[in-house]
Amino acid sequence: MRRGHKVPFYFILVNMLMLNATVCLLCSACSKSTNANERVQYDTLGLRNGDLLFRNGCGYESHVVTNISAGDYSHIGIAYRAAEGWCVIHAVPGEAEEGKPEVLKCESIAEFYRADRAKAGACARVHCTDSVADAAARHAMRLVERRVVFDNDYDIEDSSQLYCTELVRLVYADCGVDLCEERRHSAPLFAQSEVIYPEDIWSSPYLIHKKKF
Repeated sequence: MRRGHKVPFYFILVNMLMLNATVCLLCSACSKSTNANERVQYDTLGLRNGDLLFRNGCGYESHVVTNISAGDYSHIGIAYRAAEGWCVIHAVPGEAEEGKPEVLKCESIAEFYRADRAKAGACARVHCTDSVADAAARHAMRLVERRVVFDNDYDIEDSSQLYCTELVRLVYADCGVDLCEERRHSAPLFAQSEVIYPEDIWSSPYLIHKKKF
């Protein structure tokens, strides 16, 4: 299906909230200088392939997401054990090198929780066998290798492009685990279909051993 040009949803959300009387409070709360020298103290002890890693970002867009979803986290990724150590597979806008496409990425946990990207984090385990969790993580890695692009349309019905929660939902659903069930949200103006927030996965009954950083 050919797509028309759409403005990325996080820009539209920002514009929407700028019309809100509380925008000044939000802007001051998410200043880039907030926690600029404080790194999230994450813990990799006991991680397994397929564990879920959450973060709350430092930017304005992250506050928009947590405000709308009434959750603690604005982003989510999947733990993957690479040759060089533990990494996070995730889909995120605005972090690609200039002139390069925004594709799924597999980067170190240190980069994922970099001080200018995260002010809080958490990990959680999906209640399934190690083999299922490993299969989900490897599925996500294959999508990275295919260089699947970020889904600026936020269309959950089209898996040719993916946003963060869409990625997590997809790889686990393909392994027989539905992390979102019926949790969906209408997002007028920026999406053709309902969207899923990190909070929708965080609240899944399949998540166990939740640990906040």
